[in-house]
Amino acid sequence: MKQLENNIVHSFRKVRNEMEEIRTQIAEIKQKQEDIDQALSIKNKRPIVNVINKEEKLVSGKKAKKNYVAAKNGKKFHILECPFAKNILPKSKVIFKTKDSALNKGYKPCKCV
Repeated sequence: MKQLENNIVHSFRKVRNEMEEIRTQIAEIKQKQEDIDQALSIKNKRPIVNVINKEEKLVSGKKAKKNYVAAKNGKKFHILECPFAKNILPKSKVIFKTKDSALNKGYKPCKCV
């Protein structure tokens, strides 16, 4: 009986040690993942000089803003060239000069935006 108790205690100690090793390995993996994520985020950052606001394009030295359109009773806003935007009836059409103004009115962007 004593031998059985010793075997059980030994087994539990072994499991506890293995669990501690697994926790250590998990912590190491998490640290490596954070390092990889940080390296990728640094790699994907572009210099500010090369970035142009998505809403504005450079046209002969001037910035030309896109117009966005939504239906009065709709939930999403679109660029003018979007097939969904072309289906909006003129009497229910709402036009926004910026993406922010459409977002402020509670509209959500279509996939085309």
